[in-house]
Amino acid sequence: MKRNDDIRLVKDSSPQPELQPALTADEWRGVLSNSDKLGEVKAGFSQGPFTAHALSAVLLYAESYGFTQQDVTDETDVAAYCAKMAADHASLGDDATAETFRKLGERHRERAAKIAALLPPDQLAASS
Repeated sequence: MKRNDDIRLVKDSSPQPELQPALTADEWRGVLSNSDKLGEVKAGFSQGPFTAHALSAVLLYAESYGFTQQDVTDETDVAAYCAKMAADHASLGDDATAETFRKLGERHRERAAKIAALLPPDQLAASS
């Protein structure tokens, strides 16, 4: 890890292997055209000890296509930047741009929360 200008730790930006789609377009087409079957599969997960949400978290954990705390931090940082830009534009009377930044910031905050909900608590992640 290296430090950026704000003295926060950021991941090295070395090139990562290109991620492949989880399903091909044809596979997605098949899944999406069989919504009843998809519902049955999802319902089947509810019969076990874990919800689909919990299974998603476990299956994504520590995978190259999964999420990390850095993703949460990045989304939170972008949301804070959007809030600053919204305030700056509002102070200049540019309400339309300010509203765009407010909405964008809210989407980034929501995304950070969704990602965080898929990660282990900080104290557990640090001990593994």
